[in-house]
Amino acid sequence: MTVAQRWRALDPAIRRAALDSARDRAGVPDLEHRGVWESRPASVAVLERAAADRSRPWPRLLLSDFARYWRDGVRTAYEGPAGELRQRTSTAVLAAVLTGDQQAVDEAADGLLLLCEQTTWCWAAHESFATARGEVVADPGTPYLDLGAAETVEILAWADLVLGPALDARVPGLRRRLRKEAERRVLRPFVEDRRWHWLGLDGHLHNWNPWIHGHVLVAALFLETDPVRRTQVVDLVVDGLDRYLRALPADGGCDEGYAYWWNGPARLASALELLDRITLGAFDPWQCTPLEELARYPQRMTLGDGWFVNVGDGSARPAPDQPWDVLHRWGRRIGDEGVMAQAAAHREELGFLAGLGRALVALADDDWWQATAMPLPLPRSSWLPEVQLLVARQDGGSTAGWALAVKGGHNDENHNHNDVGSFIAALDATPVLVDLGQPTYTAISFSGRRYEQWVVRSEWHNVPVVNGLEQDAGRQWRATDFAVHSAGDTERAELDLSDAYPSGNLRRTATLDRIGQAVRVVDTWAEGTEIAEHFVIAGQPVAHEPGRLVVETLGGSVAELRWDADLGTGRLETRAVDDELLQRVWGPAVHRLILAVGNDRFELTLTRGPRR
Repeated sequence: MTVAQRWRALDPAIRRAALDSARDRAGVPDLEHRGVWESRPASVAVLERAAADRSRPWPRLLLSDFARYWRDGVRTAYEGPAGELRQRTSTAVLAAVLTGDQQAVDEAADGLLLLCEQTTWCWAAHESFATARGEVVADPGTPYLDLGAAETVEILAWADLVLGPALDARVPGLRRRLRKEAERRVLRPFVEDRRWHWLGLDGHLHNWNPWIHGHVLVAALFLETDPVRRTQVVDLVVDGLDRYLRALPADGGCDEGYAYWWNGPARLASALELLDRITLGAFDPWQCTPLEELARYPQRMTLGDGWFVNVGDGSARPAPDQPWDVLHRWGRRIGDEGVMAQAAAHREELGFLAGLGRALVALADDDWWQATAMPLPLPRSSWLPEVQLLVARQDGGSTAGWALAVKGGHNDENHNHNDVGSFIAALDATPVLVDLGQPTYTAISFSGRRYEQWVVRSEWHNVPVVNGLEQDAGRQWRATDFAVHSAGDTERAELDLSDAYPSGNLRRTATLDRIGQAVRVVDTWAEGTEIAEHFVIAGQPVAHEPGRLVVETLGGSVAELRWDADLGTGRLETRAVDDELLQRVWGPAVHRLILAVGNDRFELTLTRGPRR
């Protein structure tokens, strides 16, 4: 059965009791249960942050910053302070719960009311209602339900759950205001307007679906007092989550990549886990395909030492403090020791910045706090045939040596980069030939001008330019005949890239040679085709001569790239990285090696270079 079918197959009395008792069954007690909250050592970090926040003025949200999206394309001028307001309020709520202190409750109440008094919870980049009117000021009468609105109502809902008695005592009337704003800005628009693109009713599903649905769910469970409306909202949420799950590939892949996995499949798991919890386990959705495979995705994408295989707008080195407890509970629900080990390996990386609800659920999870740190599973190889992604490493369970990731797919994926056939080669876990990942989002990031951004173009991925043309965007530009051949000592990917370009007959073979401790990439094409091979490099080039480039990686290892010396040195370019997000991962500069090839075959070999 599907998730929606399982939900509706429950005895109506069980569903009704679950919704009526959701606040008591959520597993997160209010601040009056001091025994739970005073036993968490993580409170030190939270309280230090809360104290630092109190020494500064509350963020100011200015119309001029909101309007910059339309004026000069800058999103962060408003989204930064708006995010800071949400984060500071969340931290204040956590501090109030952990201490029971009245001053902390007042600080949380201040933040909650400031959120309620915002003209809009929507981010400017999503405010299409204002754009349609030719305006830059949101209309409170027609709220747009986007990620910003969902993230905000989530804070109100969890704050009401855990601070309810204290808010009634300290600031009577605030909880009524929270419910009013949740109803006006989120719950009513969710029910009455089914045109929201993230619902996926047109078949296009992406991470907004579980992200927003999960927050709407907690708003309905903790803030909605009308049982009829609450049931209506929850049923629609389950339908939406079901659409998202059924759209995901059976191999457990995620075309948005590891970084967005936390706000896609992991959001889905959190919502399903909450529904399962309030039904006292009667819902039990965990055998629905492909939930088990989805839980294994993080270990399949792990390179080690904080590096991950990234695709699209994903970062190769995302923030480490992810909500690993979500994955640990998921592993417990499906009985997978590897999934639990992947989560427990990050036991000390507490994801309190990942949202108020996630932080509270983590703090209340006794099994997570008692989990023993484990080594990373680090599979020897993982092949995801539906998203066409192969990841292989020198030795399973070890970060030493070479790792190779090869991507097929098409150029109309979520958060797409034009990168069909690209590959990542990492030495001792650190990428050498890289996928640059997500730049800072601006007004052009998801517009018709998206591919003006250099990092999303194929000429800044590890794929060739064919007959003077790079890859274009669109589902028709794809890899075909992707086959993986696994032997004990080699892992080989073969794929046809002819349909990824307007012209040319191009095939690529990428091999991890475990005995030779090397990565080998071979491209072949029809005679008469003009090929310029492009390779994007992180680290510091230290030697460059015909047929050879030596690079000191960002991790301190030395990699050697070799090709036919008759092709010369090629052109080695250095590009300054002035984008803060990219610089945080790759440093102040990256490099690109371009080799013009005159015949019908090219081979690149990567080995460990001599120590310097």
